[in-house]
Amino acid sequence: MDNKILRCGVVGSGRGAAVASCGFKNSKCKIVAACDHNEKVLAHCKEYFESMDVNDVVYLSDYDEMLKMDIDAVIVATEAVYHVPIVKKAFEAGKHVLCEIPSVTSIEEAYELKKIVSEHPDLIYMAAENCCYWAFIETWKKMREKGEFGDVVFAEAEYLHAINPEEFSPDNYPEGHWRTYISAIKYSTHELGPLLYIMNDRCVSVSCMTADVEYNPYFPKKNSTAIAIFKTEKGAVIKLLVSFGAYTSYDHNYRLCGTRGSIETDRRTIVDNAHSFANLASIPGTFSQKIEIPVAAAYLDEYGNTSAFGHGGGDSRMFADFVDCVLENKKPVLDVDFAIKMSIPGIIASQSAEQNGVNLEIPNI
Repeated sequence: MDNKILRCGVVGSGRGAAVASCGFKNSKCKIVAACDHNEKVLAHCKEYFESMDVNDVVYLSDYDEMLKMDIDAVIVATEAVYHVPIVKKAFEAGKHVLCEIPSVTSIEEAYELKKIVSEHPDLIYMAAENCCYWAFIETWKKMREKGEFGDVVFAEAEYLHAINPEEFSPDNYPEGHWRTYISAIKYSTHELGPLLYIMNDRCVSVSCMTADVEYNPYFPKKNSTAIAIFKTEKGAVIKLLVSFGAYTSYDHNYRLCGTRGSIETDRRTIVDNAHSFANLASIPGTFSQKIEIPVAAAYLDEYGNTSAFGHGGGDSRMFADFVDCVLENKKPVLDVDFAIKMSIPGIIASQSAEQNGVNLEIPNI
């Protein structure tokens, strides 16, 4: 696609509006259509786009009609249970896909998605796991590849995202909201994605427990807090906490421990602005004295200004990578195999929790 502008449509105009807006800042892309079956959501998307002086987007309620348009790619940002059938339709229509996470919600969907993508080798599928695009995650990955941590022994991450009790309301989670039918641990890719990306590893088994305590009286009882322990193919252990049901505000915390070094994010500061702190055998004196690694979520330009746009800059860099992969016919790092590798463990973890924490094998799909 030399010198071509990638023409994109977005389906699921709630979260999708934020992802698609990254295209307004990308000279290689044009957002030409937005689709949602919910008229209120679609109207809000239109208002949001127009507030950014974007007035030439076509707004549709019928996804099939959008696929008939002159577009090259589809941004899939609907509820997770619709991801696979929407991706299938997009591929059958000859469109590339950037799909929100989790990519699949069942083992059966994982096999189906793998089959769909394999049947269309000329099309790009990429998982939209924005946390993999944070600057400090890329820094940790390069440090691991250089041997700064030695062999990884243990890793952990936390996704905390609750509501202030002052905002508790019966309207927080209307019928159909993804949190009303997906247990918290199934939404684990924001943590597993970056860790598996850094470690170049995969999870092979899991044991998971959920809390019975209710924090928000209006929150549907769908296991809103869970801890999972994963064993990896390389022999490391990963501890993962996902909580939408505690007084925790919003944050992501990560830690990596190896035979020659350890590193963790600063929990005193929200992840968008937090630097990392490390103990490294390669730097004498740091065994008992952590040193600061001055990299946060967002990348800085040559003048030291933040390039953050959407989730600490993760959205914009993720979107730009997708555009480049399509235009340059380049395989994404977050391809279908990686999408499944970071989605399936949460599904099996949920099954483990339903069986009181029994250890379960995670299939290699």
